[in-house]
Amino acid sequence: MTEYAVSVPEEIEDELSKSFASGRIIEFTEQGEYVELKKVQVDRLGGLKIEIFSNEHPPPHFRVKFQGSTANYSISDCQRINGSGEVVRFENNIYKWWKSNKRKLIDIWNERRPSDCPVGEYREATT
Repeated sequence: MTEYAVSVPEEIEDELSKSFASGRIIEFTEQGEYVELKKVQVDRLGGLKIEIFSNEHPPPHFRVKFQGSTANYSISDCQRINGSGEVVRFENNIYKWWKSNKRKLIDIWNERRPSDCPVGEYREATT
């Protein structure tokens, strides 16, 4: 299947870039988050990219590219579908970013789907 990448607004990409620049989140605690004490150079963040594809396989997901590595995450719960490399080290950052941007990801997914998309619109599971 041919991939057709859809642009994600820069402001939500910038939010995740800033999180990566602050350092890798090691764990979440009741007091906040514990960030790795390692300085990250700004120029290392130049390659961060978030993508949603307009003609893709299920489940609805987004891709994060960072420093030559990629990982795909489910829009519904931010679980990694696949991927490896440097980007995976920042999964807590991605999760925190996802929590505040899930609605935007859903809107982009739904607005950019072609009518013949095999996945269709994103819908929250009902119980």
